[in-house]
Amino acid sequence: MSDFDFVSDTTLRSNIEEVNDLIFELLIRSVSTDYQDKPRLVSSLRKTIIIHTATIVEAVLLWKLKQFHSSNEISLDDEWDYKDIHHIHDLSNSSEQIVWCKRKLVKKRLDRLDFLHITRLCEKHAILRGDRLIADVNRIRELRNKLHIGGLTEIDQEYKSKDLEFCFSVLKRTKRLIEKTRNPRS
Repeated sequence: MSDFDFVSDTTLRSNIEEVNDLIFELLIRSVSTDYQDKPRLVSSLRKTIIIHTATIVEAVLLWKLKQFHSSNEISLDDEWDYKDIHHIHDLSNSSEQIVWCKRKLVKKRLDRLDFLHITRLCEKHAILRGDRLIADVNRIRELRNKLHIGGLTEIDQEYKSKDLEFCFSVLKRTKRLIEKTRNPRS
């Protein structure tokens, strides 16, 4: 029996279980006395655990979101495609212009959505509920995004055991919520 038996996609469930096992192995290593004199290494192990934990949260949310849509595409509320753009006027002292055009909401494949859009759409469809949980999922997303070191504006922090506890808590609460959220098409 798995902690993720509720995930009906067997390939996804198997991948989640594999990552979950890896998290456990990394956690064991991060608390090992063999590494206690290497705080940078322990912090790096914790960062990797955070990345993997956030990936599971993202995957579970996307899996549930897919159950809410009969199509593999979804319109995004905040992305537009602009066509037939016509210049009307240049605004003085600015690089801005007044234009008229046609615009259409961008459709994206569900499996091409980023974590931010997944979170917003899950909130919109009441898959993800509760201000605190939504804020915490966004915080774990931001922690996960620190893997993109080229975009960091400050030196990457030391990751502590309380960061892991926070991430595990978000995963547990997200999992519990997703398990009880009914599929509207069933």
